Amino acid sequence: MSTNHPEEDFPMPHWLITDLMIVTSYGLLHTVLTTKPLVAFYNNLFPSYTWNLFYSTVSVITLLLGFHYWESSGVYLFQLTPGSLAYHASTFILASSLIAFFYFFKFTTSFWQWLGVKQVVLRICGQEQPAYYRVRLKGIKRYIRFPHHTALIVLFWTHPVMTLDTLFLAVSATIYLYLGTYHQDLRGLAAIGRDWQEYRANTALLIPGPRIIARMIRDISSGDEGHDSPENKTAESSVLERPSGGAAFASKEPAA
Repeated sequence: MSTNHPEEDFPMPHWLITDLMIVTSYGLLHTVLTTKPLVAFYNNLFPSYTWNLFYSTVSVITLLLGFHYWESSGVYLFQLTPGSLAYHASTFILASSLIAFFYFFKFTTSFWQWLGVKQVVLRICGQEQPAYYRVRLKGIKRYIRFPHHTALIVLFWTHPVMTLDTLFLAVSATIYLYLGTYHQDLRGLAAIGRDWQEYRANTALLIPGPRIIARMIRDISSGDEGHDSPENKTAESSVLERPSGGAAFASKEPAA
């Protein structure tokens, strides 16, 4: 009489094992890289203004390796027909989210500061390092605290072709982005304090709710989107620089 073992009846697919290892390794690596002890260790060996550039370089390398070794499940959940209304809507939203990701830098730190290039250039030129945490109330930042991450989440979920592995990637990326963004939000609160707490009370972390959406529509209809308002000038002036040594709040610039 043969004995049935559940693990033999339902073996984990090889693609899932591989992709799970990639996602887990990426998340753990970048979590460890942003811990205070490791950042402090880095700053003891290298100049603190190079940290963001180092982090960005590691991010690019690990992403390229992850996509190179990523395995397809071969199981299609859906595939929108090219030329159909759903296909055009999906690709339009997909492209718009990518464009929005870069456009949102208009209201936050610059793209080059986000990568860490600006910090190195400013240091070479002998200029002051830019602020890392500040409350900004212009444009999309008046409603969403981390709009870049919102755009990335939309990007992962609007592909016209969805397989089991791309679904797994979308779910994993969404969880990773939410946890990372929430952690960045807490660092902003620790760095700025009351001003950030008030900012949190009037904005969404990633996805705006009905109250925020209603205010957004009202502001757009009235032409009041926070440009040069008194509250903006106050918020923009209340800037706290990163603590000396760069260890306390040094991770990827939150574009806050």
